Amino acid sequence: TVRSGDNILAIHAMNSSADSSDFLIAAELIAGRIPSSGSGISPTAIKYTGPRTLTGSTEVKARVLSGSTWSALSEATFALGPVADNLRITEIMYHPQDTNDPGDANEEFVELTNIGPEAINLNLVRLTNGIDFTFGDLDLAKDGHVVVVKSRAAFDAQYPGFSGLIAGEYTGSLDNGGERIELQDAVGQTILNFRYNDGWRQITDGRGFSLTIIDATDPDPNSWDEKDSWRASAYSGGSPGSDDSGIIPNPGDIVINELLARSHRVATDWIELYNTTDAQIDIGGWYLSDSNANLMKYRIADGTEIDSGQYLVFYKDANFGELSTDPGKMVGFALSENGGAVYLSSAEGDVLMGYREAEDFGASATGVSFGRYFKKSTGNYNFVAMSAATPWLPNAYPKVGPIVINEIMYHPNWPTGSSYPTSQYEYIELFNSSAAPVKLYDDEAREPWRFTDGIDYTFPPAPGITIPAGGYLLVVKDMTAYLSRYGIPPFGVLILGPYDGKLSNGGEKLELSMPGNVDEDDTRYYIRVDRVNYSDGSHPDNCPGGADLWPTEADGGGKSLTRTIPANYGNDPNNWKMAGPTPGLQNP
Repeated sequence: TVRSGDNILAIHAMNSSADSSDFLIAAELIAGRIPSSGSGISPTAIKYTGPRTLTGSTEVKARVLSGSTWSALSEATFALGPVADNLRITEIMYHPQDTNDPGDANEEFVELTNIGPEAINLNLVRLTNGIDFTFGDLDLAKDGHVVVVKSRAAFDAQYPGFSGLIAGEYTGSLDNGGERIELQDAVGQTILNFRYNDGWRQITDGRGFSLTIIDATDPDPNSWDEKDSWRASAYSGGSPGSDDSGIIPNPGDIVINELLARSHRVATDWIELYNTTDAQIDIGGWYLSDSNANLMKYRIADGTEIDSGQYLVFYKDANFGELSTDPGKMVGFALSENGGAVYLSSAEGDVLMGYREAEDFGASATGVSFGRYFKKSTGNYNFVAMSAATPWLPNAYPKVGPIVINEIMYHPNWPTGSSYPTSQYEYIELFNSSAAPVKLYDDEAREPWRFTDGIDYTFPPAPGITIPAGGYLLVVKDMTAYLSRYGIPPFGVLILGPYDGKLSNGGEKLELSMPGNVDEDDTRYYIRVDRVNYSDGSHPDNCPGGADLWPTEADGGGKSLTRTIPANYGNDPNNWKMAGPTPGLQNP
């Protein structure tokens, strides 16, 4: 307390060591004079004369005067109004488009919306975690929007004429890769606490579009943590201060459902779209392409609609190919038998909008299509080779085999007295699920099969290795270690190795492939025969649906991953279980 007359400011400090000579301290005392009348009370203070009504969330500080002595300071914050019920984060521009302007990164913003039936006061509401901002005394009307920006100057330059509410500038920056954002009310209670991800909608990651909530009125605050709750903004630059819902469909409403890339004149390349909703959707003016660098190669005719649950197929010869006479063809293209991608983009005139679907596909055999397959176990889709091409119809089951990855010993336990590292006891079992022998060598290509992911192993050259119908083959990390642990395999079961690399104990993609086509640069492409993206059962963050369903006992517990039904799709945890190792034998 500063009293009338002389006052002494005392500072007591100590160096870290007795012989230190680099001690430096600076102190500043700032005080304001108050009038001598009024018992020395600040003119901004409010004298208590009875109950007072607060009109918004308020921080109250009070002292009591007893005679000539003031009490210690008491502080309390009062949160008023249905702020927690009605305030929601509705738009995030976390990675503005890079136009080679140094100020681009400063165009970040976060939009909040009042979803309630009445105005709310935002005083002392706070954004924290990735960014930090505390709102002042601001009323937000029913259905009103307010934005908080990284830089007011950069925001004004990007959105000239913006007439909405800007609460101010936050400190920190939104992480381009995704991070956690927390919204708290005036007393520090959590309203929303979620982590956005740059992989949710790729066009929001530096391509000009913002991440926008689909249903701001969702009563479950945990839904803000889920990919399916967010979409890209309808237009590049987002829609700060306004609602752009209903302009474009929601993600997944129109999907690239199936395609044929290797027709070899038996048919023609085609791309199939599917309407997953219960309403008709107009896709007139949208674009198809095989290139992310040019998304506007084929323009779908105005007025084109897809009815609920129906399909629409575009053909290379009739629609998007170089020789097509379709007026929508802007740049003719064909789907590559060596793999590639297909893109579907919404548009208004010649301006691309925020609905974007993309599907990658690998090298394919003649007549084998790629399509969406829904995995109930994880609640997501894989885009994989199909057992039959089905344009205009529901997709067939994925193509399985004839050679499948049947057992994986990826993390052996340590046997007593072993002189080998545990990884030396790894092995992979292959199984021929067909009724005919299969040679792991392509006579036409004059190349053997190989593992193209997970491990590095190429099968023997000509004349090649053959797996008989219903037969097994083992590929091992170390032949001597394997034999010392598991013994000689059953009669007729081939054992090959060693392979380079090692299987990840935490899980990875293991892929078996056969030779495909050679391109103009004499590069050999490989056609995937089977793939298993396994896990150790402890990585829910890496799994669609947020649950890791792979068995944990195969992770160093002496068990292997064994395929339940060889004829079923392999890249699905529901088709795998843990069991004791049975290399070269039928799975238990």
